[in-house]
Amino acid sequence: MNDPAGPTRAYEFRKSLKDAHRYPVLELFRVERYLTRPLASLIVRAVFRSRIKPDHLTWASFIVALLAAAVFLGGSHPYFIVAGIMGLLSSVLDCADGMLARARDECTERGAFLDIFLDRIADFAGGLALAFGTYRFLGSAPLLVWALVGVALVPLQTSLYYILLIYRRDPRMGRQAEVRGFGIFLLAVLCVLNRPHYFIYVLLGEGLVGTVYLFVLFFRPARP
Repeated sequence: MNDPAGPTRAYEFRKSLKDAHRYPVLELFRVERYLTRPLASLIVRAVFRSRIKPDHLTWASFIVALLAAAVFLGGSHPYFIVAGIMGLLSSVLDCADGMLARARDECTERGAFLDIFLDRIADFAGGLALAFGTYRFLGSAPLLVWALVGVALVPLQTSLYYILLIYRRDPRMGRQAEVRGFGIFLLAVLCVLNRPHYFIYVLLGEGLVGTVYLFVLFFRPARP
């Protein structure tokens, strides 16, 4: 599997990292920095001199995320635990693709957009699985409605975020990755505790606050 024509330099962990956009609540919970990315670095070290490309890891993350969503639909504690672990694995692979690209100097615009494109599909599938999996678990129709509202807020907020970036001509496209990584970690913890439905309230609260915040940012008068 090793490629003789592949990278000859040693893998450098610091070079594979990107500048994180720190949100206030994440200052105390740097899940990506201290958990996800160190684990991802193990994968990057293993494949650094191989023929495996960053896009391969992107697709692997996407497939694992879809499988995790399918498992979550089982609607019971054992299924939730397995789905939570698979979600964390998907998150680790999602970090590894960009780390590998940066470590090898193989960053491309297409690769960045592929990552965003597949992440949005995975998030939507995971949100629907959360809604219907918790409905099977608790049998609460009102909770199902709130879950679907929360699922709808996620793509709305994400769309507004990227529209704002384009409007401001801000080239930094991966600044939500830290929030996404923390959310996946939190859901995994709640799955282990057999309380995945609590994440619905997190989605609702963060979705509403985030959407209002982006609305205010867009219409805020420009500083002189």
